[in-house]
Amino acid sequence: MVLTTDGNGFRIAPAGAASPFLADFRLSAEVDGRRVDASGWQIITPGEFAAETENCAFSVRLSAGEDGAVRLVTECRNRGNAPVRLGELRWSRCPGEDLAAVPGPSLRVYREGWTMTSACGSAGWGETDFSCDPDYLPFATSAPGRFERPTPNRFTSEYVTVLMPEKGLDSLLAGFVTTAGCVCRFEIELGERQVSAFDAVSCGDGVRLDPGETFRGGELLFLAGDDPYGLLQRYAVLWGDRMKALRRRNSPTGWCSWYYYFSKVTGADVLENVAYLRDHRAEFPLEYVQIDDGYQAALGDWLTANEKFPDGIGLLVREIRNAGMKPGLWLAPFMVEERSGVVIEHPEWLVHNAAGEIVWATRWRGCRVAILDGTHPGAQEFLRNVFRKLAEIGCEYVKLDFMMYAGAVKDGCYHDPKATRMQALRRGLQAIRDGFGHERFILGCTTLLGTSPGLVDAERIGTDITPYWQPENRIIYAEAPTVPNVCRNVLNRLYMHRSLWINDPDVHIARIDNNKMSENEIRLWTSVLWMAGGLTFLCDRFETLDPERAELSKLLLRRTDAFEEVRPLDFREHTVPSIVRGRFAETGAEVYGFFNFEDGARTLSWSCPAGDYREHWSGECVRSDGTLSCTIPAHSCRLFFGRGRE
Repeated sequence: MVLTTDGNGFRIAPAGAASPFLADFRLSAEVDGRRVDASGWQIITPGEFAAETENCAFSVRLSAGEDGAVRLVTECRNRGNAPVRLGELRWSRCPGEDLAAVPGPSLRVYREGWTMTSACGSAGWGETDFSCDPDYLPFATSAPGRFERPTPNRFTSEYVTVLMPEKGLDSLLAGFVTTAGCVCRFEIELGERQVSAFDAVSCGDGVRLDPGETFRGGELLFLAGDDPYGLLQRYAVLWGDRMKALRRRNSPTGWCSWYYYFSKVTGADVLENVAYLRDHRAEFPLEYVQIDDGYQAALGDWLTANEKFPDGIGLLVREIRNAGMKPGLWLAPFMVEERSGVVIEHPEWLVHNAAGEIVWATRWRGCRVAILDGTHPGAQEFLRNVFRKLAEIGCEYVKLDFMMYAGAVKDGCYHDPKATRMQALRRGLQAIRDGFGHERFILGCTTLLGTSPGLVDAERIGTDITPYWQPENRIIYAEAPTVPNVCRNVLNRLYMHRSLWINDPDVHIARIDNNKMSENEIRLWTSVLWMAGGLTFLCDRFETLDPERAELSKLLLRRTDAFEEVRPLDFREHTVPSIVRGRFAETGAEVYGFFNFEDGARTLSWSCPAGDYREHWSGECVRSDGTLSCTIPAHSCRLFFGRGRE
């Protein structure tokens, strides 16, 4: 990868004859609502460039590592005499220059999402960005305006993107590896003859820069190579390294109350399942029992249980520990109901608007909800104390939910006017980690993905699984909780596992009662979880769990992360991957997963080593002459194991 300057901008060119990408870029900043273009670049030292314009001074540092990555660090300093508000730092492809010698119709683009629910996957010529519920848009993307009127060939990707030409030419990955300080995204537009627009954006969120102060954008990385998914895997390692990711060795197992009882859960429900697990430890050797939403008196009053838990949380924690498991608890730590003690006693801890009024970000079961300001010392101490007390009573696991509200407060003003929304969320998360301790387990859920590495042990990577395939007679948006949507995100985000955190694909559903999924759909979801690895949590009521269905859960519990080197093979060709390959850890046998998410039968084929393969669910043995091919019913799957079997 080579970067040069002509004084006005920069040229980025991947090395290698197979690399079709070449681009001239310009750097600009949004200052007090005006765009300021950087020009007159000078070379300070090899790899360091500087420019001054109006009241801004820009600097760019370039480094190239042995890993083949080129990194750009960009800064903007207020060289004026008065404070300014910084909106964005933007690297933009110059009009008329060839970013790609490949026509737009021959390219596909990988788009990453902002949060676990945000859709991710590849797209190509003639397609638009993912459809999104207009009411949920501010929480699904960092740039809602880009989605208001979906335009063909125009895409937004958060954190990272990959430009993927046809086979025979190298792909180009661009990604940010420091994502704790600001929102980082890409805006891409495909043209008939080339990529007509490509912007890498670090969002300043209108933070105040006093004279002499500097804003640093996200560190931007470029990688090129002939394996686009392999580029994502390399990127995740580098991203995790820069963010000091917590890389635990073992993927936990557990039980979660939400997906059977939902908010109607009672203390008696939890105790019933704890008693069953105590008496059936050999069958279900689970590590954690996690009480989900439904126990709390109010959002914000996390240490006070409601009337459905008359003995409080402490008794349940003791019973779980006495049964030989570790207690866990669900919290939405930044959400505060209007009726909670926090709002009444400490309104100064909450995010306010420019007029000094509390920002009511959403409603929760009929009550207005405010957001804790992660930059306020009082709010930070509150979070530390809550999680310190949870640790003291014996909780060893927490699931942190709905944190996207803390990063998407519209027109919010923080206690620290120089903090971005990512910094506000990150500081709150740091307070939680400090209070809970580094030896205990934190699962991030519905948070901005870029804030999590280094502070959470595991991260949800898809929207909630549902006890039905998808809702009937309703518009289905790309971020909606459905089985296909969950599987799309889980399979595309396999590259994150153990590089950024332990992936959490969500819970296993096996039951017959309180479940509308068919036998084929249950097998498909089981197969996705089996191949994806990561957290393995169950959610069924054990007293009513059918013995045959229980065997599916036991299959997942025999060994977490049962497969190695798992990756989607048709990642480039399809937004929702259908063919996944891995290696069975115990025997080294290759396994191929063929998934049909369509409403009709589908025939799938993929090249593979010649030999005998056994289909797991049917027991059928097939011979491959170099290609595996099968016809799969709707909403179903096939798992083929090579020599060594499973």
